[in-house]
Amino acid sequence: SLHYTTEIYPPYNYVEQGRLTGLSVEILRRVWDELAVAHQKIDVLPWARAYYDLEHKGDRVLFAMAQKKSRLNKFQWACPIVASHNGALIALKSSRITIKDISDLKQYVIGTIRDGSTEEDLIAIQEGKKTNLVRNVSLAANLSLLNKGRIQLLAHEQLTSSLMITQLGYNRDDYEVVYVLKSLPICFAFSLAVDPG
Repeated sequence: SLHYTTEIYPPYNYVEQGRLTGLSVEILRRVWDELAVAHQKIDVLPWARAYYDLEHKGDRVLFAMAQKKSRLNKFQWACPIVASHNGALIALKSSRITIKDISDLKQYVIGTIRDGSTEEDLIAIQEGKKTNLVRNVSLAANLSLLNKGRIQLLAHEQLTSSLMITQLGYNRDDYEVVYVLKSLPICFAFSLAVDPG
């Protein structure tokens, strides 16, 4: 009776040889096996759409989601898939950008994933200001803008971005983390209307 959704977010969720896999997917399949439940369909959606559905539909499970204070009472949680998730700001090495203080961010245009954890952290750090953010649906879109010089930084989870940069055909050595944001647990999030039993 539950509708499972995720995004492409290695190493937690990704497609390999036409099959959805990854740390969180395999944990979920193991739980189904232990409960003697048939494996369910998992839809891969853009993050903003999956997040909207989780908030507005009563039968949703979304993973892998960072459990943060602003989200705590919006959903039910099964945690952790992993204990820490480090949001980071990434730049081209050739740009030689250094961030010494969070106030340095206002001089840069930053690509984010709409409604993503790292975007939420940036908005909070900047006291609600979004004027220097370019909101996208994917890391691929942000990498393209970064390489064209239309943004100077992109905000994404540190480990995931490193893997995805290579998968998207870019050279990981051309990029560097210039600032690390919060560390948060990664979880399965359930709509509030889902029966916790």
